[in-house]
Amino acid sequence: MKHVIINHPHLQSPRQKLGSAFLVCMSWLLWLYFLLPVFTLAGWLMGVKSLSDEIRWFGGYKTLLELLQMYGGIILLIAIGWLSWTFFLSWLHASIKPEPHLPVTNQEQAKRFNVNVDLLLDIRSRQRIMVSHDDKANIIRLDHSEKL
Repeated sequence: MKHVIINHPHLQSPRQKLGSAFLVCMSWLLWLYFLLPVFTLAGWLMGVKSLSDEIRWFGGYKTLLELLQMYGGIILLIAIGWLSWTFFLSWLHASIKPEPHLPVTNQEQAKRFNVNVDLLLDIRSRQRIMVSHDDKANIIRLDHSEKL
């Protein structure tokens, strides 16, 4: 199975676009959740009455420090999980031996690009060629004219 990273949004499938949007939304919600006590503290220090009442209601500065300690532990657990997953994938990819690459013949390449073999050899010897792609990023034509 071949894995390709697509850096062009117009070539991404709807599933990839939806997954990316979901991860972006979840990441922003997680950051806002972690920063909520800091926003509350900043509002309390600026004298916002409703946030001052909230600080007193939940136990004041000591409770805020306990929350920040808990958040730090959560961030540490996420980092450990992420590092473990990264090292596991690195080990997995290192342990899987790649399939040997078979050399591609001139005849196979000529058939793929819809040119004859002599023309393909001529194109290889030139300094410039133009490669045309379709909407799916497949090569559809090789142009070897001197006008380029």
